Amino acid sequence: MRLTLTAAILLFFALSYACGGGAPTTTTNTRNSAPANSAQKTGADVGVAASHGGGSAAPAAAGSSDKPSVATPELDAKIQKAEAKAKAPGASDADKKAAADAYFERADFYRDQGMPVLYKFALRDYRIGLRYDSTNSDARAKMDEIIQIYKGLGRPVPELGNEP
Repeated sequence: MRLTLTAAILLFFALSYACGGGAPTTTTNTRNSAPANSAQKTGADVGVAASHGGGSAAPAAAGSSDKPSVATPELDAKIQKAEAKAKAPGASDADKKAAADAYFERADFYRDQGMPVLYKFALRDYRIGLRYDSTNSDARAKMDEIIQIYKGLGRPVPELGNEP
């Protein structure tokens, strides 16, 4: 339990920092005004807080995408193959478990990257995997942990994976 609590605390602070909970910065809305904080960049970067992409609008936009910023072609192929078997007529329980395990493997990969922007993709994969294997308590606990991190930060829980 202590390891899980420690992991949850670390994830909480990582998500908090990545979502703007790091060192406060003051921004200005005009290019002619000097930044009020020495951590703020000047020139084209004025008006963009460092906590929202490090002074550039591109990273912030990348985090809001519905596609992960980390490529997982092997895991994607494994999911596609396993899911095709699980959705086929007459699919066995073993086929469904294999699909669930493939989703859980990719979910764990996203979760363990240490990049809070990937948590929503881990959450999606845990949710989909649990449709195939609702008895997997480890995956459910990891999914619940991510949900608690979002709630603890007062942020909305992403809906990815809740689609019909």
